[in-house]
Amino acid sequence: MKVITLRYNYEFSRVYKRGRFAVGRYLSVHCFKRPVGLKHNTTTIPANINRIGFCANKKQLGAVGRNRAKRLMREAYYQVASDISIGNDIVFTLKTCENLPTYYDIEHDMNKLLGRLNLINSEKRNDCTSNDSDGAMVSEIHITE
Repeated sequence: MKVITLRYNYEFSRVYKRGRFAVGRYLSVHCFKRPVGLKHNTTTIPANINRIGFCANKKQLGAVGRNRAKRLMREAYYQVASDISIGNDIVFTLKTCENLPTYYDIEHDMNKLLGRLNLINSEKRNDCTSNDSDGAMVSEIHITE
């Protein structure tokens, strides 16, 4: 899946003002379902891609910490990019925290928030859970030695 980044201020502003959002422990995710035929300058944006943006708080982290946070968020996104429905503008923002969260914390938070916003396809969303005969959700634990 091809990914294009959001680059301009008005693109981020559109996602923040007109989109939906979910907030987790380490991240906040804003998403905007692009209408068909939306244009950037005179070029029509393809409807079969997701455009993403990553932000880190300037107040708490130095330049090195911000760049590391964006790299971690970008890598976590690439792990779930094939499961996300297409045609969205998505902005991931790292919340203020004293220490930079680990990759696994970011990945877990990202999966949870994308599921809350119904951006993950339903058949791939339940990859670690399954329904038992009563319809209750049961988590499966696989231990290998």
